Amino acid sequence: MTLKPKMLIFSHVSNPSSITGAEKLLLFFCGQMAPYFDCVLVAPNEGRLTLLARQSGIVVKIYKTPLLYSIYTPDSHLMNEADKLLSAPAFRALMKWIASERPQVILTNTCVHFMPAAAGKRLGIPVVWQLTEKITENGNAHLSASLIHQYSSWIISISESVAESFPPEVRQSKMTILPPSWSEADMQPEAWPAWRASYRENLGIASNRPLIGMISSFLIESKGVHHFIDMALSLKDAYPDAIFLIVGSVLDADYERLCRDRIAWSGAQHRFIFAGTQDDITQVYCALDVVVVPSLIPEGFGLTALEGLLYGKPVAAYASGGLQEVLTSAGCPHLLAEPGNPASLAEKVRFILDQPDQGAALGMLNRVQAQAVFGPGTYQVRVNGMVSRWMNEYPGWFQAKARSVKDRAAPARRHKLRRRSRKKPRLFFTRPRTRRTEGRSTRRRASKLRQRRTSARRRRA
Repeated sequence: MTLKPKMLIFSHVSNPSSITGAEKLLLFFCGQMAPYFDCVLVAPNEGRLTLLARQSGIVVKIYKTPLLYSIYTPDSHLMNEADKLLSAPAFRALMKWIASERPQVILTNTCVHFMPAAAGKRLGIPVVWQLTEKITENGNAHLSASLIHQYSSWIISISESVAESFPPEVRQSKMTILPPSWSEADMQPEAWPAWRASYRENLGIASNRPLIGMISSFLIESKGVHHFIDMALSLKDAYPDAIFLIVGSVLDADYERLCRDRIAWSGAQHRFIFAGTQDDITQVYCALDVVVVPSLIPEGFGLTALEGLLYGKPVAAYASGGLQEVLTSAGCPHLLAEPGNPASLAEKVRFILDQPDQGAALGMLNRVQAQAVFGPGTYQVRVNGMVSRWMNEYPGWFQAKARSVKDRAAPARRHKLRRRSRKKPRLFFTRPRTRRTEGRSTRRRASKLRQRRTSARRRRA
């Protein structure tokens, strides 16, 4: 059996009841790295991610470290905050734990997961830093880019939008643009009609009523839930049969209450459904007629938009960050709205609703285009190219170190015993004098001094 090099893959979150786009991408990435590395997923706690990872045969370990959130929205104090983390006891403990794991390569996911990258570089272990979000352009983005460059051996960027934060020389020397993809085995298009009917029946929505929805892991302001509501309220009278679905966990109760009050003031509560977290998000996509992504921040990619396209749904979104890349690549730039403008977003949805048959055909056409640009085959070509470059430029990454069973089981204890044995004082007489027992002779090796004295007496005789 060929021994593969070990890669520790650090996830910054592991949500207990849902899974984010970054977690989905990391799980898919682990599967793609399996032919080249012995992958071990390191998560801060048990959750949906760790459950799915174990089901896929991926080894999981739990280790929690502090995150550097300010690297996503940097200010002038970013470097000082990073230095404080590096001097904390948690950082020294992390270095010790990583050393005991003895990986050949470390991969850290998302820009805020700084400590595993810094620990790897301090230990002389190659670090691959995967970025899934666009660093906020506030005049200090260059500080974040500099920090990531300093503590990484290679950078994986989810989109061109994310890569824009880095200078050309960094992008050319140590970066791969690797957009997300999916497993075709998980799609099951033959089941879509049944899933659509089942989910709509659970919601009490007839098959011919337009269902327009937004999907987010969490209902937070930056995801633009209130913009989706404003868009929907401007369309409700023109499309009296339309229902508006909001999917996501409540993270900020005050913000959710504000959104519900917005609907209540219009008297349109019966037109909106807050569905909360959904275990099987595929049924939600199948049930929808239009997917809306009203994110108010430049997304690193926009996985929700891509998933909507894959299920054959027309997608309307704000034209910012990775969302613009996704919809343009899929051949539907005309469904991009002016960022931050709910009225512009409503126009795009109106365009789809005014031609329902053509809208369905448009969704399937966009699905074909998305498959060509982001499909599993294209992703595999990109991964193979990246790994081939690693093999050429960094062959040491792939020289797996043979580890015995004892090393894998308890390396820290074994090394401790070795250190103790080296400190043990050397004794000149280690064997005690033995007594002659009755009826049995005891042989004893003569010392060199005794041998010399015996030889001298024999010569004199």
